[in-house]
Amino acid sequence: MSIENTDNPPAIRVALVEDHPLVIDGMRAALAGRDGIAVVGAATTLAAARDLLRSTVCDVVLLDIRLPDGSGIDLLRDAQERRDLPDAPSFLVLSSFLTPEYVAAAMALGASGFMLKTSPVDEIVTAVETIAAGGLAYTRDQLRASRQASWAPLSDTEHAVLAGVVGGQTNDELSVATGLSRKTVESYIARLALRFGAASRTELAVTVERGQLLDLPTRPNRQRRRTTPHETRD
Repeated sequence: MSIENTDNPPAIRVALVEDHPLVIDGMRAALAGRDGIAVVGAATTLAAARDLLRSTVCDVVLLDIRLPDGSGIDLLRDAQERRDLPDAPSFLVLSSFLTPEYVAAAMALGASGFMLKTSPVDEIVTAVETIAAGGLAYTRDQLRASRQASWAPLSDTEHAVLAGVVGGQTNDELSVATGLSRKTVESYIARLALRFGAASRTELAVTVERGQLLDLPTRPNRQRRRTTPHETRD
């Protein structure tokens, strides 16, 4: 019969998902020196992260948003299906940008916290401990900003239009690429500019690129019974 040693509780098992190896090395070194925390694995791509979480039991995942083959948001969506399982990990999103839409998306998809990568290590450790104990690591300002963001997934068409704007495509080029009329493209851009608080096309492109908004989740366009070439679709 074994007797549990209550003087040495199990370490919090942490997995790192980050596309920069140097950041992983730095985070691994910082966490490894902390009592009660063990880094059990790391991944630099979305595919590798999926493999890691299938093969490794962990308590908390430190998750980057932008990955070479996708978005960390995709991993949160994967995890929704396993959230009620006893071995399901909790997620702490670490981002380079404190974008309200990302905070709102992380909340909606079940992440337990959201922090900047530049946060002091002590604050990240505290957040890991809080999340491992079943708590949340969002600030009051984040909660307030995320409510104001009224986040909803981009449609596939909205994503395509935003990508074209960021890529410098003209409205005529976007019309050809998306199959929408020029007038409909202009309408999409106007609505997206309003949504993201941009006063011009250029400001919209800068806002989207700076905030990494193209990494937000998308949803399929709603299907309509009849469509014709250049018909408005969403």
